[in-house]
Amino acid sequence: MRIAALLLFLLLPATLLPAVLRAQEAPPAEQLILPPLQNFKPVYQDNGKDKRVVELVPSNQTLETWSERVAIIVYVGVTGKSPKTVAETLQAEWRKDCGKFDSHPVEQQFEKSYPTSIFAMQCIDGKSAGRQPNEFLMAKIIQGIDNLYLVQHAWRGEKDKLPPPLRDEKAGEEWANFVRSVELCDSRLRGQPCGAGLRR
Repeated sequence: MRIAALLLFLLLPATLLPAVLRAQEAPPAEQLILPPLQNFKPVYQDNGKDKRVVELVPSNQTLETWSERVAIIVYVGVTGKSPKTVAETLQAEWRKDCGKFDSHPVEQQFEKSYPTSIFAMQCIDGKSAGRQPNEFLMAKIIQGIDNLYLVQHAWRGEKDKLPPPLRDEKAGEEWANFVRSVELCDSRLRGQPCGAGLRR
């Protein structure tokens, strides 16, 4: 299974973390930091009371026509959740809507003491109206002290087309490095300094 092989790479320690982009100074708090997204633009934002969402696509694509998308979702005030359970729930939703579904058992680990899960899944021949013919998703879920964080890197295309991370080793490493490099920090906690970063 290609997804299983890719997940083995995802679970290895990152050897080369991309440089980060300095954002405006934020007050002491829990912060989600992402590596820079080259040639991506924001196309959707929702600052709801319970959930905050930012979606980005390549500069030559749109919210309606994207083939690649990054989504940053913050579940405000959600604590005590198991990232593994959240990931498995998302997988179950995809499996229900897919004619053919591929994934790998979700594992949970700790990064900077935060429970974290990284997973990938593919839906081929989506059966529901909202599901595309061929979608691939790689994601990271982090349970912080204040909120639950979900960062997704997604691709969609024709049913008989293999997603870039599964057909090209370089693309797979780039996607994996991006997802693995997402991190959470909290300047209120000792040993958790928040440096320069693309913050959400």
